[in-house]
Amino acid sequence: MEKTMKAVVLKEFHQPFTVETLPIPEPGPGEVLVKVMASGLCLTDVHIQDGVLKTVKPPYTPGHELAGIVVKLGEGVTGVEVGEHMCGWIDVVCHKCRLCTMGRENLCLNRVRIGFERDGSHAEYVVIPAENVMPIAGDIPWPSAAVIPDAVACMHNAVKVQGKVKPGDKVLIAGMGALGVPGVQIAKYLGATVYVSGRTPAKLELAEHFGADAVINTRQQDLRKEINRLTGGDLCDVIIDLIGTSGCIDEELLCLRPGGKIVAVAYAAETFTVNYQEIVIKEKEIVGVRGATPESLREAIRLVGEKIVDPHVCKTWKIEDVNEAIGALRSFRNLSRTAFTFEE
Repeated sequence: MEKTMKAVVLKEFHQPFTVETLPIPEPGPGEVLVKVMASGLCLTDVHIQDGVLKTVKPPYTPGHELAGIVVKLGEGVTGVEVGEHMCGWIDVVCHKCRLCTMGRENLCLNRVRIGFERDGSHAEYVVIPAENVMPIAGDIPWPSAAVIPDAVACMHNAVKVQGKVKPGDKVLIAGMGALGVPGVQIAKYLGATVYVSGRTPAKLELAEHFGADAVINTRQQDLRKEINRLTGGDLCDVIIDLIGTSGCIDEELLCLRPGGKIVAVAYAAETFTVNYQEIVIKEKEIVGVRGATPESLREAIRLVGEKIVDPHVCKTWKIEDVNEAIGALRSFRNLSRTAFTFEE
């Protein structure tokens, strides 16, 4: 095996990423070395570059959507084999805190994250704990596999676990984009009628392609009027918010039936405002989503493996083009998820 690798490095916040030649890391006890085949890009990479996430300490290598091949085992590793195709669960957790013992490991009080507090997968090789290895079928394309741990698993958590979407529900996916693609498909799989809102015609066409029952262009149409018309006045049972601006939740509350639920996934703004009476008098709920549990990730892998969900990676990049790739994220030019790919 070669001794060095190419890796994306963030040396300082608010500065361009660099691509450097670094030593290939060695797996420690309980860890494995993974040859990265694809690494998904996420708007969080932009937030990291901008210094929004205070737990990230440069210089380091980002990348938290990982797919690859296990090439080396650290001391004491069992249950994982060299040559195994895998994607990686993002969170490294303690298994001891109250949240872990409740089965909510994604909220572990002591977690560190691959691609955040430890080096990530925007590199030719990465070391991760063996317990974070999630086996995948060999026929899943590498770029699609890479985005399962975040884009697909997070939306499974949002729609199924937190949203509790069930057959017959009327669901609005508010803000069509990379997360909206698996969101539409998961909600349809669960038996819901799905409406999608957005401001970009091409993204709304993508929503229709993946099964949305109706789309609303909020540049041209009034969201509340359209939801009222489409539902015959019943309004929505569940709204998945993928916008995250200061006023979007308040607008969405008016599209939600009494007793309905908004699932907040995006966080473009630090705060949002809402009408108290819409929540208190009509018993509406607002719940958050933070990543996904291993259980949600395993279910997301199954849905992709059985071709129930197509993650739809619209473009792949080489890591040498990292700053162009980040620029495309920053300007919202991508229709859906993108990923770095590496030669096998």
